[in-house]
Amino acid sequence: MRYRRGRARYTGWISRAPFVAWTETPGGKAAIAAAAGRFRLRWLADTRAQRRLWKQLAAMARQRAVVVSIQSEADAYPVRLQEFAYAEGLPRVGIELHRLVVVPRVLINGAAYGAIARRLHGVPAFASLEGGDALREFFVLAVISDLDAAVSGARPSPKRPVAAGKDWVSVGLNPRFVWRVPLLKDPPWDGHHYVLELTRDPITRALRKAVAAAIAQIESALPGLSRSERNEILRRAVHGAG
Repeated sequence: MRYRRGRARYTGWISRAPFVAWTETPGGKAAIAAAAGRFRLRWLADTRAQRRLWKQLAAMARQRAVVVSIQSEADAYPVRLQEFAYAEGLPRVGIELHRLVVVPRVLINGAAYGAIARRLHGVPAFASLEGGDALREFFVLAVISDLDAAVSGARPSPKRPVAAGKDWVSVGLNPRFVWRVPLLKDPPWDGHHYVLELTRDPITRALRKAVAAAIAQIESALPGLSRSERNEILRRAVHGAG
């Protein structure tokens, strides 16, 4: 996944390193053990099964139907930022008739994960992966990780905003703030975007300075939220965006 000219582009290429790490997880080991059952030489079975699953996965990732499905959802990723900017309960302030909203990445990535998984389940090459649900889940999570990294790599700031739909821009990113304690298998997806509402008025130097000051103020206040308050913010946002 690459971010160029305001757009995340899915190339059809996936890194093998995350796959190798996945093979050491309980789900990965179970998938390899199941695939190894087709090989007669048990002492080579796991190695051959791992190689077989990787080849299937890499080939599937390049198929046109897969590329089209993922690219469509990658294009929708900035729009999800805009949609959640309107959600109820998220921290926000007003700056010269512009709204500045904190949008946790767990909300955006969670929505993107569900959308990509639903689309890919209709693609035969994905649905028939020999590694089963565990390998399919790994692939979707890997795509989300790459997509999130591509957008985050643009380093949005008040001086270099990143488009977030038609009416909003991301003007800041905190990659570390912990919004929730994930379950055992869930990715953390820590951090949040700061999204600024666009109006007919141009973004002036004075506005950029005011936005930077507001971001700094919010950053100093967020650590004071309790775990229950953070969970409630996420719950209300999901409900409000639904």
